[in-house]
Amino acid sequence: MLRLDMNFVWNIVNLIVLYFLLRHFLIQPVMNVINKRQSMIEQSIGNARSSEGQAAVLKKQYEEKLAASAEEGARLIEEAKIQAKAQYDRILKDAQEDAGRVISEARKKTEADQEKAMREAKAQIAGLVIAAAAKVVGQETNAKANQALYDSFLAEAGDSHDAGSN
Repeated sequence: MLRLDMNFVWNIVNLIVLYFLLRHFLIQPVMNVINKRQSMIEQSIGNARSSEGQAAVLKKQYEEKLAASAEEGARLIEEAKIQAKAQYDRILKDAQEDAGRVISEARKKTEADQEKAMREAKAQIAGLVIAAAAKVVGQETNAKANQALYDSFLAEAGDSHDAGSN
């Protein structure tokens, strides 16, 4: 029935020796390379996850800085608007004060010119009155008499002018 042949035994022995040789020289080095490759891949995945976490942290910091910059920009714009409004108000106030001063000076000058014109008109009227009075009276008047007539005329004209202005 079953016969054991010596070739068969040598084949089995050869097969076992071949298995051990292949295992020692081929399978173990290949498994070592596969294990090293697997650990390298796991390490790369770990590094990638770590880098991803760092990138997320950096992104968050960037977004916070961007938001802070936007807030700072809005604050600076608001401050600039406030400063511009204050400067506008100051310039407007200064312009109004200058305009008021110019108007006041113009009024004073106008009043002074009006006073001067009134004095000149009074002096001319007084001269005409004295000349007319001299012709009417038909006499020559001297300087003292002219001055006295002039002063009395001015006193009367001044009283009537003051009464008319009130």
